[in-house]
Amino acid sequence: MASLAMSYEVETGVSVNEHELKCMAQNIYFEGRAEPMMGKIAIGHVVMNRIEDKRFPSTICDVVHQGPVRESWKTKKDPTLAKKDRIYYPIKHRCQFSWWCDGQKDIIWATYMNGEVIESNMTAWRDSIHVALFIMNGDYAKDPTHGAVFYYNPHIANPNWGKIYNETAMIGNHRFMKDN
Repeated sequence: MASLAMSYEVETGVSVNEHELKCMAQNIYFEGRAEPMMGKIAIGHVVMNRIEDKRFPSTICDVVHQGPVRESWKTKKDPTLAKKDRIYYPIKHRCQFSWWCDGQKDIIWATYMNGEVIESNMTAWRDSIHVALFIMNGDYAKDPTHGAVFYYNPHIANPNWGKIYNETAMIGNHRFMKDN
């Protein structure tokens, strides 16, 4: 990821916040690695649309990691521990983006243990980084979601909030939605 970010910086002259880039790329990968390129772009735009919406946090990582947390039992038992040293975990199945708090390890398996490349995962990760770079820097200015701040895959979930919002687009396997 660092080499792609550095190449982008050299080619465009635009500096990249690698921490924010990683959050965006991971979100695109875990939410839409099997989606067509337009689906990946749409997922990235939802994150950026949320940053612009006062109801959501103002950074990429804060948007991606938004949700209730609980303190680790290891730090909770020490009342003398400073707040900055406490460890918090997302509450399972309560986050804005399901991959962040589904209880699974968030590992991008680009190679097998023997070193053989898993081509589809490697391509999806590389595409996710590229899409994240371009969206973060405004290179994909046209938002295919038309301002959506929510989405879901109706093949996997049918959330009750899906009836409340207006559908703005159906891209790949995801329905994109926003308020009136």
